[in-house]
Amino acid sequence: MSYSIYKREMLHRFKTYRRQHYSLQDELFDERYYHVFKSRYSEYNLFNPCLGKLLPKNRRHRWFRSMGSSQALAVSVFGTMMCRNDLQLLTKVLDNNGHPLLLGFVLEGQPEHPFDYRVTALNEPRPTQVDLFLPCQKGNVAVECKFWESELEPCSQVAKECNGNYSAQPGRTPGQRCALTEKRIAYWNYIPRLFHWRADVDYKPCPIWKPFQLIRNVLAAAIDPSGKKVWGQPTAVLVYDARNPAFAPGGKIYEQFQRVQAALCGPANFKRTTWQAIAGALTEQGGYNDLLAWLDKKYGIKP
Repeated sequence: MSYSIYKREMLHRFKTYRRQHYSLQDELFDERYYHVFKSRYSEYNLFNPCLGKLLPKNRRHRWFRSMGSSQALAVSVFGTMMCRNDLQLLTKVLDNNGHPLLLGFVLEGQPEHPFDYRVTALNEPRPTQVDLFLPCQKGNVAVECKFWESELEPCSQVAKECNGNYSAQPGRTPGQRCALTEKRIAYWNYIPRLFHWRADVDYKPCPIWKPFQLIRNVLAAAIDPSGKKVWGQPTAVLVYDARNPAFAPGGKIYEQFQRVQAALCGPANFKRTTWQAIAGALTEQGGYNDLLAWLDKKYGIKP
């Protein structure tokens, strides 16, 4: 199945969902898009509008109000688990190799701000935000949530102050290979500790250019927020829709994930799983029939 067919099918599902659940409530929706709520009604995009309190409005993505929002889906699923004191059931989720996603996962207390957690240790002007961040006893977990995305967000420096290579370039300090490092943003302080990529050699193209979002996820899990050091046995997780062709072999995001995972050499793990696998864990756990029915009706996500 091509990506265009996949997205068209999802849009049709959202149209059906709106007709079934909001047939006489057109005032809730943006007049330009039938699957997008108006900003003031964005909580209606969640499984339970009360979950909106878990994610302040100033930390919501621009399209949080779209039915295709992976952030709204993440808050709906993981927020419901959190409110039911059940995040530990993530240990029952399997990764794409059929192994436990979070083996030995033990929360370090109840997370205070698990959604859109801000990573300050990288010294970025606008700190990296993680969809779901869980402080754990043996190593933190950073979860990147996707749904119908077709590609990842690349490094913003390319085409602005970088030609896409990790190498010396005109206008930089002599010997300086990265626009981020030139700005004292600390990505390359940590990358050699976690990946088979050295900071003192050239790469053409730069290995972090296109999978930038995945690299940020690994760094978010690995860097101790207070000590600015790599700590414990961190785990980065990519969650996606099993039907999305971009995540299937040959897809852009699949290939980028494979390259990033293969480059790991430090203590960090990088795994991927699907919303369908999480639905399977919810089914096994029991007590989530309401959430599972919503996932099926709105997104077509089934175990």
